[in-house]
Amino acid sequence: MEIVVVGCGKVGKTLVEHLAIEGHNVVVIDINQKNVEEIVNTYDVMGICGNGAIHDIQLEAGVNKADLFISVTSSDEINLISCLIARKIGAKNLIARVRNPDYASQISFMRDGLGISLMINPEKAAADEIARILRFPSALKVDTFAKGLVDLAEIKVRPGSKLVGVSLSDLNRKFKTSVLVCALQRQQKVYIPDGRFTLEEGDKVHITASHKDLEKFMISAGIYERKIKSAMIIGGGRIAFYLTKQLAEIGIKVKIIDNNEKNCEKLSALLPKAEVVCADGTDQDVLLEEGIGIWMHVYL
Repeated sequence: MEIVVVGCGKVGKTLVEHLAIEGHNVVVIDINQKNVEEIVNTYDVMGICGNGAIHDIQLEAGVNKADLFISVTSSDEINLISCLIARKIGAKNLIARVRNPDYASQISFMRDGLGISLMINPEKAAADEIARILRFPSALKVDTFAKGLVDLAEIKVRPGSKLVGVSLSDLNRKFKTSVLVCALQRQQKVYIPDGRFTLEEGDKVHITASHKDLEKFMISAGIYERKIKSAMIIGGGRIAFYLTKQLAEIGIKVKIIDNNEKNCEKLSALLPKAEVVCADGTDQDVLLEEGIGIWMHVYL
């Protein structure tokens, strides 16, 4: 594939590394000459020093013939403008990194309106992963599909579990819920089981269901750990913002501690359901005063 990557920061370098290893023809664009030289000397790629949001720079990089255009600079606006120009020039597929919480509510609108194939937000992705873990702490892993309507969880059948000896055909009847077992790992083998398959101790089971049904199943099967009711987040960055919004929606009480007064004021306005404290989250006395013993805490 012909791929153009704008931005040679940490994310850009990691992308280029993987794309180069896969054998794609990659051209990088960055305003920092040193960054361009470093990445060109390290990987088998071409580099151009310049602003990736400039029409002539994109033409020089061959964006008009690109199968994929990726813009991952530190500026959301440059990423969006770069993709808009790339689409006009003729790039087939576009990916932009958009991190600012101010844009969070209109990501779908911007993606469709600007013709961008995918908009990525690393901080929101990290917050999503943390939130999934907090929703189902007993699951080994949880992924979400269909815009959050369907969960795919991996659980392990523990010794003495109610699941031991249960056939998949009896699973929903026994636990009065509606889940689907997609795959099962037993020792080193992976199975796509049918209804005659019987669960054994040590099995790793991949289950898909709606959030409500998955929670009901875990409770009925006795593998649902105590639901987290409160969380203390140290640090008020983007991840904290996205995570707090999700936790508030599922009824978890959140307290954020950050030592930046302006940041605390902004968070208080954006997150009215959260308690925001302006203080040093690394100070033991502050944590004790805020009652850290009764809160589940996350350091961000």
